[in-house]
Amino acid sequence: MKARERLLLILLAVIVGAVAVIMGGAAMGWIPLSVLRTSIEAVSGSVEYAILSVLLLAFAVFFLLSSMRPGGDNGQTIVQMGPLGEVRISFKAVETLVLKAARGSKGVREVKTRILNTERGLVIFLRAVSVPDQNIPQVTAELQQLVKSYVEDSTGTTVAEIKVLIENVAGDIVKTAR
Repeated sequence: MKARERLLLILLAVIVGAVAVIMGGAAMGWIPLSVLRTSIEAVSGSVEYAILSVLLLAFAVFFLLSSMRPGGDNGQTIVQMGPLGEVRISFKAVETLVLKAARGSKGVREVKTRILNTERGLVIFLRAVSVPDQNIPQVTAELQQLVKSYVEDSTGTTVAEIKVLIENVAGDIVKTAR
């Protein structure tokens, strides 16, 4: 779930919780009916509160539809037909394979990945930090080849393209004497 969806879900939960407390308080007699009647009369005929209620209803419908969406990670899977039926490999599993293959590359310090499934096969985007004093074109070519062969061998899926962005070159770690 994205951060925006989490924030909206928290907001919706707080509002539903407040409504539940008010209803429970009225049912138990802790909140006098005159207070509720006065609050409802203050809201009656107000365009601002009507707009707020429409927005809250839209949030509720959005989260209801989001919860019914198939697939835990928005359907981001590779689907293959095996001899006994359908096999699905999540993008999260492929990302783990990509990171494992990238660790085998000598010239790369850290890697972040994103995967896209196209008609031609997987497109893998890598954002990496290179080790200093390395030939970057050579390091990236080796990284691309390692990732391509490892993912294809492990998943049986075609890797159409691997796009690499070297974000930075890692600095040498120098310890200072104290």
